[in-house]
Amino acid sequence: MKYKFLLFVLFPILTTLDSSANPKLFEADSLFRSKKYTESKSIFSEITATGKASPALLLKLSYIDEGLGDYVQALFHLNSYYTMTSNEKALDKMRSIAEKKDLVGYEYSDYDFFRNLLIEFKGEIEISLCVILLLLTFLSFRKKQAMKSFRPIIYVQITFIFILGLLGNNMLEYDQAIINADNVILMSAPSAGAEPVEIIDKGHLIKVLSRHDTWVKILWYNQEVFVKTQKLLFI
Repeated sequence: MKYKFLLFVLFPILTTLDSSANPKLFEADSLFRSKKYTESKSIFSEITATGKASPALLLKLSYIDEGLGDYVQALFHLNSYYTMTSNEKALDKMRSIAEKKDLVGYEYSDYDFFRNLLIEFKGEIEISLCVILLLLTFLSFRKKQAMKSFRPIIYVQITFIFILGLLGNNMLEYDQAIINADNVILMSAPSAGAEPVEIIDKGHLIKVLSRHDTWVKILWYNQEVFVKTQKLLFI
């Protein structure tokens, strides 16, 4: 119900902003409003493939996918929408789908929410921290000239430099993917001859650790395992 309310509130606003700049999007929105979901999805997907997907478009795609019974694509578009907006209602919807399908990986903590905000506004935060660091450097210089203690300022500067280092080296970011097929075999090593660890079905959200040609190392219940690249839908 919350999800439908979110759609009802956001669609008129976001659709108007998007459609005015893109004739194809205008056509897709017209089809969507006419409840011709399959036709509108085809155009929406075409726009998404160009890398120009907006939050409104992703929200519509997730709505269509869920209506068509494709919960994997619905979760994929909701995840992408959440990454762009940090909207907690999207989290609620993902949890709802995950609970119904008995899926893991959709347990978001306060840390995850905070980390996502830092990544979303990374550029703005980096600029702000640099400006503050310059001001603190000037302030510490003035205090030094006045023979006053400026040790607390140094501590603050070190903290800000540490945060800048985390953001600049993308240390807060990591790849995620959704299992996109049933009966996927998790292997102990990146080889078809390796020992199987477990067989899982589609829909689970996993953390990607690294990529090895046709294999991807993932974290599954705190265990490092490998899965074929084509079995994953990267977010």
